[in-house]
Parts: sequence; structure tokens; C-alpha cells
Amino acid sequence: MLQISLLKTKSQILLFTCLTISISLFGCTQNSPKSVTPIAELKRSKQSIVVSAHPLASEAGKLILQKGGNAVDAAIATAFAISVVEPFSAGIGGGGFLLLGIPPENPETQKQYKIQALDFRERAPKAATQNMYLNSQGEIEKRASLDGHLAVGVPGTVAGLYTVHKNYGKLPWSELLQPAISYAQNGFEVSDRFVNRLERRLEVINKNVAAREIFTKDGEAYQSGDLLIQNDKAQTLETIAKNPQSFYTGKIAQAVANDMAANGGLITLEDLKNYTPIWRQPICGNFRQAEICAMSPPSSGGVHLLQILNIVGETNLQEWGNKNPDTIHLLTEAMRVAYADRSKYLGDPDFVQVPVRELTSPSYAQQQRQNINLQQVRSSTEVQPASPETLERYIWESPDTTHLTVVDRERKVVSMTYTINGSFGAGVVAAGTGILLNNEMDDFAAAPG
Repeated sequence: MLQISLLKTKSQILLFTCLTISISLFGCTQNSPKSVTPIAELKRSKQSIVVSAHPLASEAGKLILQKGGNAVDAAIATAFAISVVEPFSAGIGGGGFLLLGIPPENPETQKQYKIQALDFRERAPKAATQNMYLNSQGEIEKRASLDGHLAVGVPGTVAGLYTVHKNYGKLPWSELLQPAISYAQNGFEVSDRFVNRLERRLEVINKNVAAREIFTKDGEAYQSGDLLIQNDKAQTLETIAKNPQSFYTGKIAQAVANDMAANGGLITLEDLKNYTPIWRQPICGNFRQAEICAMSPPSSGGVHLLQILNIVGETNLQEWGNKNPDTIHLLTEAMRVAYADRSKYLGDPDFVQVPVRELTSPSYAQQQRQNINLQQVRSSTEVQPASPETLERYIWESPDTTHLTVVDRERKVVSMTYTINGSFGAGVVAAGTGILLNNEMDDFAAAPG
């Protein structure tokens, strides 16, 4: 997944994402809702800002802010809208991480934001086993953890969004889903990006009747500019607007469990009922004049980010220039080090011990920096994790997942990354719900050892 982070200085908050983004701003000139802003273009706002991967989603967040909602409310509205207009990347059938920055009540005497971190990632079904993706010969069954019902983890998005709303939201929950419901009922024009993702997953989608009915025209991919209407999803969102718990104990949960049972999936009503998001301690570190706070494990991104910045250290990359070969080389080598450590040490802290302090220590970064030769690229076998052991493993990654950021007038900040893992997830829609389900089980090792 993409990393989410907040960078705090004494006078401002800088927000980082790594997607092409759509921005809605208050208090400054803004682009048309149909335009997409390149990430290199800097935007500033004196009041509020909503950043997401789709103009309609950003407009949903902006609408909520205009109605008096806060950053949490706007983030929730934006997230539900993304589940409609960019269902291939994220949605209510997946999970994610959220960082919330709460400004000091008295800025004159308090300088520090309070940072909250919420983990609403998908969970493995209770019936999952370590050998579930192996065939009778003990070999990994190709794509079993990527496509179909067996690839689906227990979704956490609805529970996560409702949890943060209960604690920090302002407007009524039901009001926050109205933009998404409208987009699903009335439709929206699919983009080139949508079509590109759809065509790549068309074969898998056509194998699932419910997914085929929604995302294709008799098995053929929608084309750019076509109107996509999602009536089942609109009804599901209306049900969630009235009672979010219906996703986990009500008729939505029953529909998901029934679909799983009928198609060899593992998720049961018990799995859904037992799902609970987890408030975690964020990981924070210093980089020059700023304190950076990010999501802690099971997200690898926070540790990853701090490692990279520690290796960069005081090097003036701005002076070098972002297209300078030395800049690109240093950042690439720093990322390779962080990824090597990720493959060996990063995991779910509920089950394994993650050496966060050691991996993010400046002294370890300094040691790694000394191993980087700006005149020469190291071979991959030379870039090893902190232990002498070398772990070489290919990890399948999709270019999907999405990120959104909201800042309100009171300078409350939400930074959220969520996903259904691969493009169009498992290629499975729970019949009658319109919910495109994740293939997050692929994040687990497909075989023991």
C-alpha cells in the first residue's frame, strides 16, 4: 500500500501523496472539477483542502466541508465516493490505514499536534490455513491468492470509517454517504484510467456473474466516457447510511457470507461479526526541522519512509535538483535498503516482533549511507537487510490502492490510504450487494517458510 504521513513544522502542515491527484480548495483559485492536477503543481489554501485520486470524490469532500463538516466527515465522504468512482483501487470491500492530526487547543502554549492512527486493514478468515494455496503436490496454486473468493480477506473499511466518525465526526453519519449514493444511482463517466484497469482484469471479472453484470457490457469492457450506474451498490450504501453495522451483522453481512459459502470462500458471519478496527501508536521521527508521523506496523510504510529520510539525511537534494542523476541514484539506493529490510522484518506486530526502533535509528541509517557509492550502482544481491542473510523474493504488487488527504478550517488533518489490494481486487462482487471484494489474502505468504 501507499504510505500516508504527516509532516509537522511550527507553522504549517505539509501533505504528501504519490498519486496523480484531484484537489478541491477553499480560499484560492481552483481547477474545474473535471480537471486532474499533476502532482508537481503546488496548491495552497487559506481555509480547507481535499485531495483524492478523482475529481468527483474530492468534490464530495468539499461539499461536506461546505455544509459545516470537519476533516473527518469530509474524508469519510471522499472515501465512500472513491468506492463508487474508482472501485478498482479501493472501496468498502477492502481496508486501510488512517492518520488523524488534531491541532492543539491553545497554539500559544501548545505546539504539538495529537496524532491518532487507526488500523482497519483486512483480516484473514478464521478458517484460513497456512496450506490453503497449495495443491496436492505441495506447490503454490497459481493465482489462487489473487483471483476468486478464496483470495478475499475480511473487509474493514466500513468499520474503520464508522469508528473514526464516532470519535471525531461532526455531521450525521448518514449525510456523509449521500454523494456516493448519488454517484452510484445516477452514474458517472468512466475515465481512461478506469478503462485501462478494467481491460487488464476483464478475463477475471467475466468469470464472476455479479462483477460481469456491473463492470461490462455483455462481457465487453466499458469505454472512456460511458456512463456507469451501480444500483446494487447504491442500495448497499443506503443501508450502510442507516446502519453501518449492517455490513457486519445485518443483511449485507448475510449476503457476503452466503456468496462466500456458495463459491468456496472462507469468510463467515462470525468473521464479519468479530471484525474490530485497532487504534495503534503512530510511528514518529525527526527529519531536519520537522517531526514526521506515519502509520506504524502492520503498515511497512512508516518505517520505510523514516529509513529513507534518515539515509538521505542532510543532503541538499533541492540543490542537486530532482532530475539530477545523483539525486535519483541516492533515493533509489535508499529505497532498496528499506525494501530489503521490509522483506525480512516488517509484519503484523500482533504476531511478530518488529524492530522499529533499530530500523529507524539514525546510526543504522548512517551505516547504510556509507555503503552507498554515488558513482556506482550496487547489484541487488549486495543490498541486504540488517542481518547477513539474504532474502530474495519476488513480491507481486499492483499499481492500485488510493490515498486521500483533508485539512479543515480548524487545521484538523486526515491522511488515509485504503485499498482492495490488486486492481479490481479478487474480481469478485458479492451477489446482490455491488461490493467489489479485495484480494488481500495475497499479502500473506502463499506457502509456509
